[in-house]
Amino acid sequence: MLLSIVGSMVGRVMVALGISVITYTGVSATIDALKADAIAALHALPPELFSLLAYMKVGVALSIITSAITARLVLSGLTSGTFKRWVIK
Repeated sequence: MLLSIVGSMVGRVMVALGISVITYTGVSATIDALKADAIAALHALPPELFSLLAYMKVGVALSIITSAITARLVLSGLTSGTFKRWVIK
């Protein structure tokens, strides 16, 4: 009986880790692509405007915004009922 309980728990942990790795990889790639697109758009600006934006720390603001989006997605994923339903099955 103990062996079946441990086997079930190990299976659940492996499923949870697999789903989290896939989700993290997808979200990370998407956020990195969006950040790269925003920086590329900023580099297309005239040098005077680009230096003004650099002085105003717009790059730091973009980094803070993407970090906040990532944190929100992680928290909503952890508290959603979908993940709990997958583990119970």
